[in-house]
Amino acid sequence: MTEWVAVSFGALDMRGHELGAQGYDLVAVPIRPGTPHFLFGHGTDVWLRLVAGPVQDGDLTPEEREIVRDMEQMGIASRDPQHPARIREVNAPWMSSMVHELVYALLGNVAARNDIDLIFLKGPTLHAQGLRRREHSGDVDCWVAPGNDSRLARAMEPWGWVPAFSAFTGTRVLHSLTLRAGEWGCAVDVHSFFPGMAVGRTASFATALSTSDVRAFAGQTARTPSIELHAIISALNEIRPFRGQHPGAASVRAAAHSLSVAGEATIEMAKRVGAEFALKDSLVEAFPEAGLSFEDAAVPEDWSWRLQTSTLGVYYQALKLIPWRDRVRVLSRVVWPSAESLRSGPVAAAHPDAGVWKLRALRVAAGLRQLRKFRD
Repeated sequence: MTEWVAVSFGALDMRGHELGAQGYDLVAVPIRPGTPHFLFGHGTDVWLRLVAGPVQDGDLTPEEREIVRDMEQMGIASRDPQHPARIREVNAPWMSSMVHELVYALLGNVAARNDIDLIFLKGPTLHAQGLRRREHSGDVDCWVAPGNDSRLARAMEPWGWVPAFSAFTGTRVLHSLTLRAGEWGCAVDVHSFFPGMAVGRTASFATALSTSDVRAFAGQTARTPSIELHAIISALNEIRPFRGQHPGAASVRAAAHSLSVAGEATIEMAKRVGAEFALKDSLVEAFPEAGLSFEDAAVPEDWSWRLQTSTLGVYYQALKLIPWRDRVRVLSRVVWPSAESLRSGPVAAAHPDAGVWKLRALRVAAGLRQLRKFRD
């Protein structure tokens, strides 16, 4: 006898939400590439029975059996009671953006099914930990081990996200890979390390994973940084150099506030991930009684190119971080990007209807302007 259960890569009960006022009760992410399904009326009742199930096929009316088989085609019902994506409860959203919470759940499921350890950064978790006043973020940030950023990007392509690959993707230069939003309308930044941490990328991720907390997003559990590490990440985001400019006093204060909220345990965590040099001013301000000294702190390697004021200076310093055997390949991609990279880059964003050759011409023109400014 066939038994039916509810399956989903993330589901929410919207009856107390503004969407509930529009007649929608539940929203469920399918287990196959697609967009969320909204349920209402009899569909809600049937799916909630599957959530509480398994439900015997013989216990369904002919109309309900047809609804369930439609749900199976939609990717939110299964005949396998042991299905790994089985849903056993549906909760109300805790984030202000229902879509973002579903994206968190979807990313976590896709990562798990590709054996990718993933930690969610920043966003509403910072607010929940008391480290930030603002609750909502425009995109979703996550952190994976080096090399898994491209793997996760490819796994998310069938769901509508387009990776913005560049010549420096997969090197020690770029800390994140942006996945541009499709129908979901929510971009994703996949980090492979975090700027300002002087320890190795693999070691810093291992520390993050071993000290992480567990939080639920749309019914799916996922890992987020401990409050101490999250405070450091938030502080590093405030103070990293931009186009050669060191952070101002306001940024140092904002970073110090996050560190002080998390407490003195952030001092030891900063040492574990090598963030003492980058955060020295903020740590001293946050903990003036600790008598901190950072004379021997290691300088993060990415500070060399972040302190450059010109694009050419950035490229020159960044290339020095890349092994000789890889420099020719990277430099060739800087000069002549792949068609995929061009279509996902900033020039294409400004000229969405342009073909590849026009994008190349526009990029060369921009490069010549930069060269003239550099020479002047």
